[in-house]
Amino acid sequence: MAHHRLQAAKQAEKEAKAAKLAAKKEAAAAAAAAQAAKKSAAGEGAGESKKAAAEAKRLLKPNITTEHLATHTHDTIQKAEAEEAARLKAEVDAVPKGAKKDVSKAAGKAYNPHIVEATWYDWWEASGYFKPDMNSTKPPFVIVIPPPNVTGALHIGHALTNSIQDTIVRWRRMSGYNTVWVPGTDHAGIATQTIVEKTLQREKGVSRHQLGE
Repeated sequence: MAHHRLQAAKQAEKEAKAAKLAAKKEAAAAAAAAQAAKKSAAGEGAGESKKAAAEAKRLLKPNITTEHLATHTHDTIQKAEAEEAARLKAEVDAVPKGAKKDVSKAAGKAYNPHIVEATWYDWWEASGYFKPDMNSTKPPFVIVIPPPNVTGALHIGHALTNSIQDTIVRWRRMSGYNTVWVPGTDHAGIATQTIVEKTLQREKGVSRHQLGE
């Protein structure tokens, strides 16, 4: 399969060079014909001028062979990419749930998140990487994930915060700490209380003081 991809890539490169060379030849011929037409119009008869102009026009027309080469090259590259994606997907699908996939094989030329990220989470869970060792003698390191507040929809700030926490927890674990990253139960208490109080007053006509009586 790897040999086939290499051959396809070489063939595509060869065809691209051929198409580029053909285009250069056409451009040179068209320029020469245009120059001849200009000279003919300046100093020769009308018949010669028309003949040169017609030749220039003919040479400036798209070359079917060049267009075909370019199209064929594009199709060849697309075919090679599709075959590579199919191979990588088949390899991922063959990994048993919870098993670590083989990373010694050649990776794809382009990043495909569905293929690259596949199977990792199942392997992490099966390996117990999300569970702290309660009997560990390593220094503990814990981060609490603040839940989103009720004052609005999720936004990029939530994603950024969790990404940073995720990175820190992973780094600490790799540094020898006994780590755990757990969901929290409270966040933005004052802001939440204000929103809840206003909602109760608006919808039920009840204040927090009346609610607590």
